[in-house]
Amino acid sequence: MNKLEVPEFKTYEEEAAFWDNLDTAPYMEDDGEWFRFETPNKRAIRVAILPDVAEKLMQKAHAQGVSVETLVNALLIERIQESAVAG
Repeated sequence: MNKLEVPEFKTYEEEAAFWDNLDTAPYMEDDGEWFRFETPNKRAIRVAILPDVAEKLMQKAHAQGVSVETLVNALLIERIQESAVAG
């Protein structure tokens, strides 16, 4: 496990970009347990997102002050509800 060294930032945007693009895997204990969580009869899933789409999602999430996960879930719920009404 590596030790995270956080640089000094000149702007808020520079700091936001650092945290938005940080891969935390090298800084996590490799006991295989840190990512597990219990949910009653439900499981979160991972979905591959194209890099260009991911970048646009990160920008939109940052502008709205939410995480990318929150934005994606909100967009998916909205789309599912629209499909249910139309379908």
